[in-house]
Amino acid sequence: MTAVFKTFASGIAMLALLVVYLVIEVVLAMVVYMYIALNHVELFGHMVGLSRDVLNLFANQLEYWAPELANQAYTSLLGELGPKSILLLLIGLIVSAVGRLLTWIVRRWFSNAHYA
Repeated sequence: MTAVFKTFASGIAMLALLVVYLVIEVVLAMVVYMYIALNHVELFGHMVGLSRDVLNLFANQLEYWAPELANQAYTSLLGELGPKSILLLLIGLIVSAVGRLLTWIVRRWFSNAHYA
């Protein structure tokens, strides 16, 4: 019975840790987005332009691969997103990747320090 409880408790702890990671990543992505938008206006404008290119690439690929769905998808999904939303998504992905890399590095460092 205790093995089942330990497995259940470790699963709950892992889920809680993932939720904490997710909240931290979302907050950090918003902070980075707001910092760039408020303090580096020219860079922000350039990044929005690049995000518009990414959005147009998505739309072109959709038209190529599924032309019968292109108009419906553009009006319902791509048209609502806009380049600023794509920029926030991309910043979130970068923040997430950097955060997970740092977590991996810290775990490796503590693991190596423990065995040394």
